Amino acid sequence: MRAGLTAVTLSVGVGLAAIPVGNWMDQRDELDEARERRDELQTEVVGIEDNIEGLLGAEGLEVAARCHGLLVEVGEEVYAVPGLNGCVTNPTP
Repeated sequence: MRAGLTAVTLSVGVGLAAIPVGNWMDQRDELDEARERRDELQTEVVGIEDNIEGLLGAEGLEVAARCHGLLVEVGEEVYAVPGLNGCVTNPTP
């Protein structure tokens, strides 16, 4: 009787211990996925920051002003083309 009770107690204990271990393993997997997603987003943020720097740097501001504003240097000729918003991406020389 005592051996049967010990066996039942051990099996219940092992069964109850398996639940937190399973949850812990699932949480580790979720944490790994979250870390991978964080790394992807950080890479994307770096790319966006580089893009912003290119737009807001001295050269980027000049390009934006020439394309969308009225920046004209002395001696330059500027033409307006109806229906064209911004710069021509591949101008021909």
